[in-house]
Amino acid sequence: MRIWVIFLAFISLCAPASANISVASELCTFGTGLDGKISEVVAKSDQFDCSDNKYDFVGSRLWVKVPFQANSLPAGAVEVQGDNNGLSAMAVHSVLTDGTIKSAYFSEQQVIDSWRPKGHYGLPIPGSEDAATRSQIETVYLSLDKPRVASSITLIQLASKKRWDDLKLPLSAMFALLCGMAIMPFFYNVFFYGALRHSFMLWHSVMILGTVVYTFSSSGLIFLVFPETSLTIKFLLNYWTLAIAIAASGFFLDRFVEPGKIAGWLRPILLLTAVLPVFVTAYIFQTTNGYETQTRNFYHASFVPYLFVVLYTMVHALRRGSKAIWFQIAAWTPIIGFSFDRIARGMDLYIGIHELDYGLYFVLVLETIILAFGVANRIMKLRRRHEHTLKEQVELTLLADTDGLTAISNRRALEKAFTRNMVDRKYSHLAILDIDFFKQVNDQYGHETGDEVLRVVGRELGQTRHFTARIGGEEFALLMKPDERGNRKSNPAAEMTRICELLIRAVYENVREIKQPVTFSVGVTAIPKRTSLRAVMSTADKRLYDAKNNGRNQVVSFDLSNLNSKPGSGVALG
Repeated sequence: MRIWVIFLAFISLCAPASANISVASELCTFGTGLDGKISEVVAKSDQFDCSDNKYDFVGSRLWVKVPFQANSLPAGAVEVQGDNNGLSAMAVHSVLTDGTIKSAYFSEQQVIDSWRPKGHYGLPIPGSEDAATRSQIETVYLSLDKPRVASSITLIQLASKKRWDDLKLPLSAMFALLCGMAIMPFFYNVFFYGALRHSFMLWHSVMILGTVVYTFSSSGLIFLVFPETSLTIKFLLNYWTLAIAIAASGFFLDRFVEPGKIAGWLRPILLLTAVLPVFVTAYIFQTTNGYETQTRNFYHASFVPYLFVVLYTMVHALRRGSKAIWFQIAAWTPIIGFSFDRIARGMDLYIGIHELDYGLYFVLVLETIILAFGVANRIMKLRRRHEHTLKEQVELTLLADTDGLTAISNRRALEKAFTRNMVDRKYSHLAILDIDFFKQVNDQYGHETGDEVLRVVGRELGQTRHFTARIGGEEFALLMKPDERGNRKSNPAAEMTRICELLIRAVYENVREIKQPVTFSVGVTAIPKRTSLRAVMSTADKRLYDAKNNGRNQVVSFDLSNLNSKPGSGVALG
C-alpha cells in the first residue's frame, strides 16, 4: 500500500514537469571529428541527417540540431535534457535569428553536476535566461563527444530549468525511499540464511542487490552520494547490474518453485536464457568497449528470449499445480509488461512515453517486496515440512524404541541407554524382573488377561525414576539410578523390593480376574565402569535364576550359586 502512495505522490510531483517538450522527432544529426567547430557545423546545417537513419553517424563528435520550441515552457532559463550514460564533454550552442551564436562548454564533471533524476543531464541553453534573448533563439546545437547510447539523442527534450531544480530534491528523496524499501528483504535473507540455508534466498539477495544498485545508479542518486563518479562508471553499472539481476532471477525461479513443478527439459532453457544478457554485455564491452550506439540494440534484445521463457515457465508451473509460482506471477507480470516497452524503446523501435521508465522503477521495487513475502511464505512451508519430517522421524524412532504392548522402552532402547551410561554414569545397577508363573496366568485366565498384567506392570515401572524396558515375554529390565541422598535403606535390592511390592498391589487392584497375588523375581547387579550390556545382563540373569530356584517372589543381589544355602535365602517379598 505504501508504495502506491509513493507512486501517487510521484505523479503529483511530476505534474509540473509534464510540460517538457520532446524534440526527438524533429532533431537532425551530423558527425565530425573531435576538432569540429560550431561555426563550421552551422555552415553545413543543410547536410544534417533528419531521416530515420539519423542515429547512425560517422565521427567521434555528434552534433544534434533541434528547433527551439519553448513557447509552452514558463519564463526563465531553458535547459536541454537527455540520457547522460557514458557521456564525456558536451557543448550547447544557441543560434539567434540574426545569426549570432552563444555557446556554453561543459566538461564531463560539469555534465555530471547537471544531473537530473532518472539519470539525465540538464544543460542550460545559453541566452535562455534572458527573456529578450530567449525570444530570438531559433535553433539549438548540441555536441556530444563519443556518445555510447542512442538514448543520449532519442531522449532529448527542452525543459524549464527552475522547475527541475525544484523537483531534484523531492524526486531524489523518492528514489532513495524506493531503494530503502527494496533493500530491506536483503537483510531479511541474510539474517535467516544462516539458519535455513535455502539457495533461493541467495539468488533473491543477488536480485535485490542488482535492482537496488541499478535504481541507485540509473536514477542519478549515485551522483548525490558519490559526486566524483564518472558517467562511464554509471554506464557500466546500469548495464551490468540489470544483466546480473536478470540472471539471478532465472536461478531464483528455478530454486524457488516447488520441486517437480518445472519440467527437466525446461530448466536448462530457463537458466541459459537468464544468463544470456550477461554474456552479451561482456561481448559488447569486450569488442566495442560500448562506444557503438547500436550495441544498445543487442543489449536490449538479449533480454527478449528470457522474458518469453519466463512467461511460458509461469504458465507451465501453474498448470503443474505450483503454489509458489503465484508470487512470481504477481511480481513479474507488471515488470514483463514494462520491460517489453523499455526494450522496444531501447532498440529505437518507437519513441514511446519516457515517463513509463518511472513506472519500471516502481514495479522493480514492488517485485522485491512481493517476492520477499513469497520467500517468507516458502520458508514457512519448508519449515513446516521439515518439522513434519522431524516429527515423523521422532515417531519412527519412538516406535523403534518402544514396546508396543506396554508403551515403555524395548531392548533396542535399553542398549542405547546402556551405551550412553558408559559416558554419563547416570545408572549404577541393572535389574532383571520376571513375573512368576506367568504361563499359568495365560493358561488359566487367557492371553487378554495376561496382556493386561503386562500393561499394568509396564505402566507402574514407567512411573519410577529408573530407566525401564520390556526385554521379552514377561521379563523387564531396569537401569537403576543411585540414591543421591546416600540412604542405606534405598540400596538397589531394597529399592527393587519396594517396587515389586507396588507391582503386586497394582496388579491385584487393576486385574480383578486374578484372585491370587502375582509375584515377581528379580536379579540385581552393579554396572562396572568398563563392561558390556551382555556381560551385565548375564550376571543379572544368573541372579534371577537363583531367585527362581530359591523359591521365587524375591530379589537376589549377590551370587547364591556359590553358597550351600537352603531355599529361602535372598530377600524375600512379604
